[in-house]
Amino acid sequence: MATSGQGITRRSLLTGVFGAAAAAAVGSRRAQAGADRAKVIRVESSNIWRGDARNADVVSQMVTRGVVALTGDAKPEAAWARFFKPGTRVGLKINLLGRPLIYTAREITDTLAAAAIAAGVKPDDLIVWDRHRDHFEPTVYKFGKGRFGERIESGGRYDQAKVLQASGGAAPIDTIASQATDITINLPVLKDHSGAGVTMALKNIAFGCYDHHRRAHNGNCDPYVAEAYQHYLTVTRVPLIVLDATEACYDDGPQPGNRSTIWRENAIYVATDPVALDVVTRAIIMEKRRAGGLSDKMSQSRHIETAAAKGLGVGELARIDVVTVRV
Repeated sequence: MATSGQGITRRSLLTGVFGAAAAAAVGSRRAQAGADRAKVIRVESSNIWRGDARNADVVSQMVTRGVVALTGDAKPEAAWARFFKPGTRVGLKINLLGRPLIYTAREITDTLAAAAIAAGVKPDDLIVWDRHRDHFEPTVYKFGKGRFGERIESGGRYDQAKVLQASGGAAPIDTIASQATDITINLPVLKDHSGAGVTMALKNIAFGCYDHHRRAHNGNCDPYVAEAYQHYLTVTRVPLIVLDATEACYDDGPQPGNRSTIWRENAIYVATDPVALDVVTRAIIMEKRRAGGLSDKMSQSRHIETAAAKGLGVGELARIDVVTVRV
């Protein structure tokens, strides 16, 4: 995966996070009609890349402006304060399964870490994590202290007092989620999946935070994904989702073997509703597959509809307001 080569510093990124102006939203913006609607922010830019490296300043602007557009606050500080508060222990749940070719961009994670610390979260109370230790190689994420003092750790220890009794069997939750942090910021990647059809916000929690049984994959991971996400919300909170679509995978996922099915979508999605986000981003993968003459995966990704039926979010495109912000 490409990384930034700008020698980014804590001071410069903190300045960038809080220096970004509130976004002028363009594209489709329908009036909010209450809790029966959801909002998904798409932030796009043609300036993300410098060759094979992401421009960290541009990515930081994209994430910050997306959060501002989501909350409607006039200033970035007020928007971030809705999610990060002094004394809160924060987990940034990345997705490394597609390494080495595609995984949560470090520039996105750094922006979230900087924003959390600037909002008063102690660096030692901030954990960047994924469940499997061996998924960290080969990636740019190295165990220990990150650029802003945050902790970079793997999970793999499970809470036997908080076990999901799902259709796929008993699945204990990772202790980073249940014991070491108070909230989870969900940082998935836009990818297809050979079994579940797609893997975005819902699946990054359901399979990324539990020691799931093999039978969890039955039925294209349905209803396990919805059951796991529902259980997760009884243990901890997921107040914000930032999905990495700077690069995306439309076939051979979730761990593509070559770059032929990876494309640069040049976007980041910000939302609080995992179902709405997955509905919107699934459509992007389906369109990309149609353009490439590949089969539709709607029938494989019914876990999204199951999650909507369980009340985990809005599952109808007609009730989702998609706001586009350009950086």
